[in-house]
Amino acid sequence: MTGKASRISAILVACVLVFNCLASGQKVADSRLANQFEIYLKPFADTGNFTGAVLIARKGRVLFRHAYGMANFELRVPNSVATRFHIASVSKPFTAMAILQLEEQGRLSVSDPVSRFVPDFPNGDRIKLEHLLTHTSGIPNVNDLPDYDTFARSPHTIEQLVAKFSALPLDFQPGGNYRYSNSNYNLLALILEKVSGESYGDYVRKHIFDPAGMQKTGHDGEAFRLIPLSASGYEPAGINAYEKAPYLDWTNKTGNGSLYSTLDDLYRFDRALNTETLLKSATRQKYFVEGRGNRYGWFNRKRGTRRVMSSNGRSPGFTAQLDRFPDDDVTVIVLSNSYATVSQDPVAAGLAAIAFGEQPDKPPILRAVALPQASLARYAGQYQYGPDYFVPNGKVTLTVDSGALLLELGNFRTPLAPVSATEFMERNFLGKVVFSLGAAGKVESMTYSYAGKDFIARKIPAVEKP
Repeated sequence: MTGKASRISAILVACVLVFNCLASGQKVADSRLANQFEIYLKPFADTGNFTGAVLIARKGRVLFRHAYGMANFELRVPNSVATRFHIASVSKPFTAMAILQLEEQGRLSVSDPVSRFVPDFPNGDRIKLEHLLTHTSGIPNVNDLPDYDTFARSPHTIEQLVAKFSALPLDFQPGGNYRYSNSNYNLLALILEKVSGESYGDYVRKHIFDPAGMQKTGHDGEAFRLIPLSASGYEPAGINAYEKAPYLDWTNKTGNGSLYSTLDDLYRFDRALNTETLLKSATRQKYFVEGRGNRYGWFNRKRGTRRVMSSNGRSPGFTAQLDRFPDDDVTVIVLSNSYATVSQDPVAAGLAAIAFGEQPDKPPILRAVALPQASLARYAGQYQYGPDYFVPNGKVTLTVDSGALLLELGNFRTPLAPVSATEFMERNFLGKVVFSLGAAGKVESMTYSYAGKDFIARKIPAVEKP
């Protein structure tokens, strides 16, 4: 071997060694990061407070992808990374994208009035498509109607859905305020069908799912059709168990929350948002910007110093979160077949913190303790919150149920799992409930702490029977 050849050979060997070292270092770093994700999620799963699947990616590389809990508790079928979950309001970005595609084609404009497409819709001459897309139309939320839960158990066409809320008086003048309303996206779905000449499900499949390679995603528009590998929906019960979620016919969520998907398909959607596969760059830059509340299916906000596009959903039996940090190219996807919002707060934020090399917020106490029946029974009864509560002056009832307390407010139910003699964990939102005792150990009130706020409910004295 000549001297020159020998030097070239040495350089090549050195390059290989450097590459191998770098690759090995990357694998070690990825392994350590994956271990941190696993350590963070394990307490939630072990205590029955998370069932679902997660995916975290950075700069086009998947860092962690794992499933927890059961897709079907009755049949003991575990969740997998291929499980299909209903994604609830994470459906909204797809509906908004469809409208923006039609605008790119010149078939409509977001500044058009609703009356151009639905001539008989009340106030349709004053409500613009952009008002619907940004929840500034003033149209009341169909979900808030007293009979909605009963109504939503039966299938309905998109025309029937819109008719359900069309005659309601506006909450405010179009464009004059912001209030999140699922009705906006029901109406957008109807307009989508009228303009495109296709059904909502066919349109999103042909023009969004197929181009993005999302073969496991669909619109649940016919309750009798099978969805392979789909998870059943549940809600927390007792200390660490689950029960079936109330039945919902998903046609009632058309446009605002009727889609199902998988981890990998939502990641394909995330990747497609960085290209012109679905929308032109100019369209994305114009509409995917920071603004008040939910715009075009996204909350565009800051988490610390970082910009995040966040879409989250919650419908009976399911929660979903898709967080995109566009400046850092980090994506966090959390899908759950539980009505508890743990997937959104704190899990998604905690996983993002780890991905950025930061310490996640300390989670609440998750492991319940056993309390005697008599100790639980003394907390039972009625309590009333003040005007600052989510439901102003709301009255709640507490009963003893399966080693925990069951809180009921109208149709809302959530278990309170004991973590000490006077402190409980509210399992739907992972809030903290602390009871205050007066003289002789008599229960006087309970304080519910959530999202940095405290809400006090006074116990209503029981009426003694004569």
